[in-house]
Amino acid sequence: TTTCAGPWGRRQNIKLASAAINGRIYNPGEEFWYNATVGQRTEARGFQPAAAYSGGKTVTSIGGGICQVATTVFNAVYEAGYPVTERRNHSLYISSYPTGRDAAIAYPDLDLTWVNDGTSDVLMRSRYTDSSLTVTLYGIDPGYVVSTQTGDWETGEPFKKRTKVDESEPEGTRYVKTAGADGRSVTVHRTVRDRAGNVLHEEDFTSNYAPIDEVTVVGPNTPTREREDTDKEATDK
Repeated sequence: TTTCAGPWGRRQNIKLASAAINGRIYNPGEEFWYNATVGQRTEARGFQPAAAYSGGKTVTSIGGGICQVATTVFNAVYEAGYPVTERRNHSLYISSYPTGRDAAIAYPDLDLTWVNDGTSDVLMRSRYTDSSLTVTLYGIDPGYVVSTQTGDWETGEPFKKRTKVDESEPEGTRYVKTAGADGRSVTVHRTVRDRAGNVLHEEDFTSNYAPIDEVTVVGPNTPTREREDTDKEATDK
């Protein structure tokens, strides 16, 4: 279960994606493909513009927010012990999800896939409300026992500082609009055993997150080094 929040457009996208995966049945040996199941996100299908992550930045795109559905599916499959054959992390870290266990989606190239390696069918159910999203897997319990080891955070690329001149601000204004954060990475190790304790499979899920630039907003004619750098950058262009 994950918590749903945000503007109406984002919640509408989550609702549509949730409905697309609800009630799907996967036979033994069958593979789940998120993009094939949910389909292309278009306005004609009812998907709305909403915030999404791309290239280490927040952008607006049709279908923004449905990565939450993919992340909820991923964690349900992760805890059930089924093999995950494709999964990518978001470009930016999202603290509301389990550490290193988010799943990013982009049609058609960035996908989430997993395989039913059990001996019975698996029914996927999703339940959406304005405050939560729940994904549940039903079937004969294969008896998988899942254990997790979450590694330490490792520091990646340092953040950069940028200055933005806002002519609507009073002269002399200066404030940090976006706090900077260094890039970082973490590895989550999953081990899946049978009831007798025998290891069936184990894998590492490594997530590399991009840095977040520190953005300082200044008013016109602000006598600061940041303003000088901004003016120089604008001149060089």
